[in-house]
Amino acid sequence: MDNMGAETPVFSPGIYPGPKGITMKKFAYASVLALALVAMISSVALAGAGHEHAKQAKQAEMGKCCIEAAEAGKGCCGKDAETVKASYADYKANTAVKADMHKCCAAALDEGKGCCGKDAAALKADYSKKVAGHKAECAVKADMHKCCASAVADGKGCCGKEAGELKADYDKKVAKEEKKLAAK
Repeated sequence: MDNMGAETPVFSPGIYPGPKGITMKKFAYASVLALALVAMISSVALAGAGHEHAKQAKQAEMGKCCIEAAEAGKGCCGKDAETVKASYADYKANTAVKADMHKCCAAALDEGKGCCGKDAAALKADYSKKVAGHKAECAVKADMHKCCASAVADGKGCCGKEAGELKADYDKKVAKEEKKLAAK
């Protein structure tokens, strides 16, 4: 006798064929969704403390673990030390530039919108130019004597160079570094 019309469980109590219960197709669909949800939750849980990269879609954010690794000269999150160091330089430049922006412009940049009379593309271009400039300045200062880097920031001379001469040399090196970074 055909039990398809009867109210008997298909394979589990409470799951009935037909209009009164769940069909196999609906059950399979619900199972796949449940597995996908479990996989998503598990991937976030497996990331662990400090590995919050899944939540960090915004520009200029970096996981705490990677910041600590970059400062220690180590690799992190499957990336080698040089890659982490480069990411950290980007992070510091982005953070410094955003700190100098209006809060409304920084928020608009994150949302892909315009602000303060600039459309989204102009705001992003201005931001990118400032970030590149900051990265170039940091690279040049890293290659200078600490006393000279400090003197340039203070508008003073150092190591036998007058303030104007030191600043001109610094600006020339920054422009060269900006071109080098733009070529990458």
